[in-house]
Amino acid sequence: MEKAKDIKEELLKQMDENFDQTSKRSTQQIIARDTARVKRMKWITIFSWLVIAVFFIVGGVIERNPSYRNTAALNSAVVILQGLLLIAVIFTVSLYVRSRTLTLHKIQVRLATIEEQLKKMSQDK
Repeated sequence: MEKAKDIKEELLKQMDENFDQTSKRSTQQIIARDTARVKRMKWITIFSWLVIAVFFIVGGVIERNPSYRNTAALNSAVVILQGLLLIAVIFTVSLYVRSRTLTLHKIQVRLATIEEQLKKMSQDK
């Protein structure tokens, strides 16, 4: 009976060790994935705002040109600019949300490591 109890405890210890290793790998994968998403979203957001800046510059050059006074083209340019602004704002909000998510995941990992260290310290005493 005692031998079965020892085997059971040993198996539970092995399961805990394997779980800790797989959870560490999975948390590292999650953080790596979130970091890549934040970097990608940052570049997409920068690009969208640069497109808007270029659009403003080109619009200013065209507006200053007295020979080009096509109101239909100006109206469509305003609609395009509104769409670009909306897209840029959506990308900016998405970047903010993803960066906050990454920060929270990093905090969770740090708290988990602190918890493990505290458990080890309490077991050593």
